[in-house]
Amino acid sequence: RPYLLGITVLVLGYAWYQKLRPKQEIECACEENEEKQSFMQSKNFLLIVTIFSAVMMAFPYYSGIFFTDTKKEVISVKQENLETRTFDIEGMTCEACNYTVMNAANEVGGVISAEASYETGKATITFDKSKTTETEVIESINQTHYTVKE
Repeated sequence: RPYLLGITVLVLGYAWYQKLRPKQEIECACEENEEKQSFMQSKNFLLIVTIFSAVMMAFPYYSGIFFTDTKKEVISVKQENLETRTFDIEGMTCEACNYTVMNAANEVGGVISAEASYETGKATITFDKSKTTETEVIESINQTHYTVKE
């Protein structure tokens, strides 16, 4: 992701440089055939692409609004049925990845809480052993494009 962000910034910077640099006038005795630029070659199109790119680059910082609330209400669970496991997750690179893993884990019935961190590559899941199994939690996370290391 960081490499792609860097390449995007460089390409957009070069495109803006090409669009805004002063044009060199060449003296010519021939008739000038000034054609109107298409929209795809205009500054307006480049501005739209730049704004869209900036919104997409910032996606991990606001992606949480697209996920449901991961907080759950627990009515009554026997302490001996609670199990907390920490899983190593491959492929998480940003804050949006955290929400995706937590959302997938919380969709499993019996999961009480789910926390994930892309910085450490780990997810800590607390679940009721009488309602779900560790395998079901792992399968739910693996259905996303992230995988649990075993």
